[in-house]
Amino acid sequence: MSIAIRKGKSRDRYMDLIRQFPLRPIRTESDRDAAGAMMDRLAVRDDLNPGESDYQDVLDDLIEAYDEHRWPMPPDRRTPLQRLKSLLQDHNLTPTDLQTLLGCSQTLVSLILSGKRSLSKANIAKLAGRFGVDGGYFL
Repeated sequence: MSIAIRKGKSRDRYMDLIRQFPLRPIRTESDRDAAGAMMDRLAVRDDLNPGESDYQDVLDDLIEAYDEHRWPMPPDRRTPLQRLKSLLQDHNLTPTDLQTLLGCSQTLVSLILSGKRSLSKANIAKLAGRFGVDGGYFL
């Protein structure tokens, strides 16, 4: 019986949030501001029940969708080699570190960094995993 009570209370809190700020597409800056205010109210709480947590997740998705539509990220016009070099620099990695990461020879690393050799699929997979990016970032 306690499980049913918990589910009921969780559902009631979820429905309370829906009544306060219905989950629907965000179309204007005013809608975005109101959604942000609701998100701020939820974000400071560390005791959200499952229903409130679900509501917060969906509201976050709606805000993100609006923000991505309103302020899209400009395309990255750098070449894959420029992206690789930038990541190496940002993470303070040397060509020797790249050699270790890829498990290849110093000669191959030199060829890759000089643009004379492309990254293999295996190399791309290792780099994507190490830097937490999609493999397509290096294509």
